[in-house]
Amino acid sequence: MNSTFAEISADTPRSAAAPAARPPGTVLLTLLRRELWEHRYLWVGPLCVAILLALCAVIGQVHLDLRDLSQLASEGSKVALLTIVQWALSATFSVLALFIVSNYALDCLYAERKDRSILFWKSLPVSDGLTVGAKLLMALVVVPLGVFAISMLASLVFFAIVSVRTAVGSIPSIMTWNTLEWLRTELAMLLILLLALLWYAPLVAYLMVVSAWARRRPFLLSTLPWVLAPILERIAFGTHYLWSFLRYRSNGIFATLAAGHTHIFSRHHGLRPVGTLLEDLDFRGAFSDIDLWLGLAAAAALVYAATRIRRYRDDT
Repeated sequence: MNSTFAEISADTPRSAAAPAARPPGTVLLTLLRRELWEHRYLWVGPLCVAILLALCAVIGQVHLDLRDLSQLASEGSKVALLTIVQWALSATFSVLALFIVSNYALDCLYAERKDRSILFWKSLPVSDGLTVGAKLLMALVVVPLGVFAISMLASLVFFAIVSVRTAVGSIPSIMTWNTLEWLRTELAMLLILLLALLWYAPLVAYLMVVSAWARRRPFLLSTLPWVLAPILERIAFGTHYLWSFLRYRSNGIFATLAAGHTHIFSRHHGLRPVGTLLEDLDFRGAFSDIDLWLGLAAAAALVYAATRIRRYRDDT
């Protein structure tokens, strides 16, 4: 009857004294769902573009001036034209994903300090490393691959609508469906997407550092140094090393990828399916490029910096 609190605590099972910790995978999934809930443009934007493309397929009229192409009537050229249209549809989503990821990386750590929601999230038993890692995963994996999946579905819907309109005679037959070439084109675009994600990972990590550090106007703080620095270098030293570095980090890996560049459109050979890029482009050389992996190492260091800044940043 006179048992002390310590004795009662000793007799109480540990599972009853405190809730069991959730697995990191479950916590990470919850954090990803939080990002999709707080930043709804991550998925609303691609869905709106997919709907607009479907409407274009239903009511749109497209004129293709291919009078210089003598082999347009061949079956192979019609299949190639289908893959080129497929490539153009995917490019629309790629440009959209570029803007979405850039805006998200620059806003994800800044917004939670601006609206003071960081005070609530820091009160939860979730580490800064896991929180920043979830945001990085959202920017470099979930959003790009999600947009790519939406673009694939949009492509199928687009060509299905075009096929129906062709069958009823609403538009002329200028494209022929070929499942194998459609899959080869999607594979080529997926490999290029993965290469781009690895190459631009340092840029995404840099934007996250600025997002964690900036008190206001993160866009200005992220862009102004890279605009002024090359100008000041040119004025002060007469050199252009920074400008050359920026140009290289913007598209250098694609020069390596297209070392034996190919032309999809050729007057001598007619239209070529986009899937032929799988054989023409040097994917092995691009993925093994040393600058690609040095950039990933720099991205890891920047993500660590963003984590430390989020841990000690206090705007209150």
